[in-house]
This record gives sequence, structure tokens and C-alpha cells, in this order.
Amino acid sequence: MGPLESPLRIRAHSLLCLQGYKGLGYSVEFVAQMDHVSEHLRANPDAQVQVITSADILCEHCPHFSEGRCTVDDPEGVPIPAGAPDESTLMDRRVLTWLDIAEDSVQDWASILQRIGSYVDSSALDPLCGDCRWREYPHCAEALDELHRKVISGAPLF
Repeated sequence: MGPLESPLRIRAHSLLCLQGYKGLGYSVEFVAQMDHVSEHLRANPDAQVQVITSADILCEHCPHFSEGRCTVDDPEGVPIPAGAPDESTLMDRRVLTWLDIAEDSVQDWASILQRIGSYVDSSALDPLCGDCRWREYPHCAEALDELHRKVISGAPLF
């Protein structure tokens, strides 16, 4: 994978997904991009991230991204009205509100981690993530609780 543009355009809910990411995903291409972004952010706490509520650098590699929207949660055979938000966008909006981050704002990765760790632990997964299919795995809950413990105790994040 090539170099990543700055700022990295990442969906609000993907900020949380990156915490529990363990190499699983929707396709080989998606996993490769998640690996690339995750490794880049771990190695570069000062990396600039633009927090968005639309397709990001991860969606571009997802097999469920079609015609500008995430289709993973769309009901089979039911037409979706033009302009209707997908479930990912609704989740993005909940995360923005919960974290008190303005859409399209640009922040460094370390500041975003600090904010996530201050405001989110596993108890927030129900209201933020709803029925996300990845919740059946413990990765997100464990990673968010660990980040929360680090931030609350003042332990290093990197």
C-alpha cells in the first residue's frame, strides 16, 4: 500500500472500530487497508485525521460500499430512497455527538485517542454501535475499556 494522504479522512464510527481492530474484515482488500491505516496511526500519533460522516479511506476498500453508501445493513430487496442515510452514517452522527467532535474537524490522532478514552468504554457500545455485526467479538469492548483505563490513569497511550 502506498503513502496515506494527510489529513486521513476517517468516519467517526471507524475511530472506534480502529480501537478493537484485530485483522478481521469484509474482504482481503478491506483488511489490508485497515492494517495499513491502523499501523500508520499507531506509528504516528501526530497524524492528522479529518473526522467525517461519509465514505472514508476504509470504505473505499469494502465490498459493501456501493453508489456512495454502505449497503451492509440494507434490507434485501427493499428499495432505498435516494439520499437516505445508511446505518454507518447514523452511527457516525451518534459518535460525533458522544465525543463532542465537529464533523469535518481535523485533529491529531493522539488527541482523538485521548477524547475516545475519556468519553467511551464498553458501556457506550449499545447506544453508539447498536446492532453492529462486529459486537459479537469481544475486541471492541476490550480495547475501549483498556483505552479508557489508560486515559483515566494517565498511562501512556503509545
